Amino acid sequence: MSNDLNPFSNENPFTDPDIQRVTQTTQIAQESLDDYNPFSQPNIQSKPAAIIPTSTISSSPAENYQTSQLKPPAYSETSAQKLNLTDIEKQQQELNQRAAELDRREQLINNPTIGVKNFPPFPSWCPGPLKPCFYQDINLEIPIEFQRWVRLLFYLWIFHTFTLGFNIIAALVVFIMTGMGATFGYSILYFVLFTPCSYACWFRPAYKGFRTDSSMNFMIFFFVFFCQVIVNFIETVGFVGSGFCGILLLIKVLGTTGVGNVVAGIFVLLATICFVAIAAIDILMLIKIHRLYRNTGASFQKAQAEFATNVMSNKNVQNAAASVVTEGARSAMQSNSRGRF
Repeated sequence: MSNDLNPFSNENPFTDPDIQRVTQTTQIAQESLDDYNPFSQPNIQSKPAAIIPTSTISSSPAENYQTSQLKPPAYSETSAQKLNLTDIEKQQQELNQRAAELDRREQLINNPTIGVKNFPPFPSWCPGPLKPCFYQDINLEIPIEFQRWVRLLFYLWIFHTFTLGFNIIAALVVFIMTGMGATFGYSILYFVLFTPCSYACWFRPAYKGFRTDSSMNFMIFFFVFFCQVIVNFIETVGFVGSGFCGILLLIKVLGTTGVGNVVAGIFVLLATICFVAIAAIDILMLIKIHRLYRNTGASFQKAQAEFATNVMSNKNVQNAAASVVTEGARSAMQSNSRGRF
């Protein structure tokens, strides 16, 4: 019976109704897909996708937070930026002054002509006593911060000399036009006397005071210069016959009519203006130098101590004191010896 079995003797499996139904459905779908043409219906238009306006899109809180975090921080000045430009300029000026001061000291050390007398600047061929008596160099000897005032003080002394010289000319014109000769004679005397005395008595003490910061020299300057201011007022008043062409002499000259009196009055008026200007400038200069002196920390007690130190260190004073002590001790010993015998 086994020999009669045939594996292919069964009926066809595709004859099953279910399988045939699935196969037909697949064929129909394939045919419909093959026959489909998307361009065969031109009247049907596809609707575009809806455009969402950007204004309707609301950003999320996270995006707002991130945007706010990206904003730059508020600007605030640091302490280094608060440095004022004027402070920098002041520091630069101080550095320049220090450099100039070092240069000045170096020139003082290396200059072999320092100490050689050069003022008044008489020529070398001048005879006898007409030789320089002082050494003066404001740029080398005076500190940088005081050079301007020492130079102005020197120019003021030159103005004093010029005014006294012009006073001689005005007095000469008065003598020629009016015959008053006393004023002319005294004017020559004042020029010869006051010109060197003013330089030696108030300019040189101020010069040495600024050069060495000497309170004693400043005290000498203040005393003598105050006397100079008083003399300036006397010169401005101009008493008749005093030698100064001032206000009273101007009134007397113009009190008489005549061409000569008018000419003399013009010269006296110019001299009076010079005396008034000198008096005003002297007062201002005295106040300014006194302020500079006080700003350096100097005082009258310092001047006294400096005077005592200079006096005690002077060899002449030491010799005189030693001789006095020796003489006193000798006299005491002689008196004691006489008392015993």
